[in-house]
Amino acid sequence: MEYGFDSSRTREFPPMVVVSITNRCNQRCVHCHWPAFSQKDGYHPTDMPREVWARIIDEMALYPWSILNLGTDGEPLLHRQFDEMMRYAKTKMIPLINLTTNGVLLTREKSRRLLEERLIDVFNISFDAHDEETYRKIRGTGHFPRVRENVQSLLDMRSELSAPAKIQVNIIDQPESHAEIDAFKEYWGPRVDNVLVRTYYDATHVLGKPGPDMTGKQAPFEPVERWPCQQFWRRMNIAEDGTVRYCVDDWYNQSRIGHVFEKSLKEIWHGPEYEKYRRLHLERRFAENPFCADCTEWQGMRWDYDYFVAMEKMFDKNLLK
Repeated sequence: MEYGFDSSRTREFPPMVVVSITNRCNQRCVHCHWPAFSQKDGYHPTDMPREVWARIIDEMALYPWSILNLGTDGEPLLHRQFDEMMRYAKTKMIPLINLTTNGVLLTREKSRRLLEERLIDVFNISFDAHDEETYRKIRGTGHFPRVRENVQSLLDMRSELSAPAKIQVNIIDQPESHAEIDAFKEYWGPRVDNVLVRTYYDATHVLGKPGPDMTGKQAPFEPVERWPCQQFWRRMNIAEDGTVRYCVDDWYNQSRIGHVFEKSLKEIWHGPEYEKYRRLHLERRFAENPFCADCTEWQGMRWDYDYFVAMEKMFDKNLLK
């Protein structure tokens, strides 16, 4: 397989900008680093300021092929100005906004507003269990009935309003839920646009070394020759304070590569640091970037099967060309 940019468009500007608009969360999932992260010295609950959001959206508006993906460090719906921020993005004609949410706050009122105003194009609900007891073990809360009802309400309302939004549910294939994967797919498959089964991997990196908060649950991947990480060519990640980082699993901004108020996103995407890291990966010199040296995510995120594949399946369109 050839590695690199998928098209002249993706070379010009990242095809997906993953934006964390808050580092607060309302669940304590066993597969997530957030419970440990939120207990660290120096953690401050932070929502993205409007001026940072506007800076990102104003530039993304110039590149209509770029997908805005809300997720990573916290639950996006906790942001107190969520609706207003999405309205701003849509006034700037951002064509495709993906919301990754745990669904707890996706009430009927919230869903109706987002669907009626067509503020969200893809609802990606992280469910992670088919059984209520399993859900409680994984997500640390008893929200299972509420989330299931919220998703069903979202589906019913979409039909009622003839809204074009896509709805996807996902589950991580981890020890607690492995036996429920088939049942999860069988139940949700006929109801939603896509069911995504995610590979589990321990993804907390601190300067490239396994940190003290790793779960140790990751099953060994098949031993294969390491390939370059596609994030360097397909995704840009922005933290809630406007820090630009090259790794989606970087909770501590150690893969910092710029800031939205230092340079434009395009300048950062074309900058010497990004090019240096891309070259190291293409030349298989992974150890020369300490943050990448001991990473395992590269094998869990293949070039021919990543989140773009799921989205292209729902839209029946190649989003990388």
